[in-house]
Amino acid sequence: MRNIIIFFFILVSIRCGSDLLNVKAVTVPELYNNIKENNVSSLVLLNIWSTSCIPCIEEFPYIVKLKKRYDINKLDVVFLSTDWEENEADVETFLLSQKVRGQHYRKLEGNTQEFIDDICPSWSGALPFTGIFNQELNLLSFWQGKRDEKFFISKIDSLLGAKG
Repeated sequence: MRNIIIFFFILVSIRCGSDLLNVKAVTVPELYNNIKENNVSSLVLLNIWSTSCIPCIEEFPYIVKLKKRYDINKLDVVFLSTDWEENEADVETFLLSQKVRGQHYRKLEGNTQEFIDDICPSWSGALPFTGIFNQELNLLSFWQGKRDEKFFISKIDSLLGAKG
């Protein structure tokens, strides 16, 4: 009987742990509304990535570290995957492998150019894409392509310093 109870608690623990990750397919307006409703940070870093993008996968751990480096009142990190619905399990598996939890997003399939323009009209569509926004979701800075950890820290510190 004792072994059955222990087994039950292990199953409950595993199930509860998997509930800590949620990937929601969204349009850009839905993404922005969700961020505005849940954000308390001065800055929001939005990283747009894909499981099929090697540079995205390579820089991902740097961005995960940023969540730990900065206080939640200073920086919120939001991940949005461009993977198709058929690859949602790959997205979740990758996020779990990176030990990220919470609310994450996937681009709702549809008009890709409209999606790009809604994020940043100057964005070519290349991945990875990173944008840093203020609380009102005005884009303060963006870049395309992989960057190293020092670049991220320098850019964020500069923007936090500018907020004074």
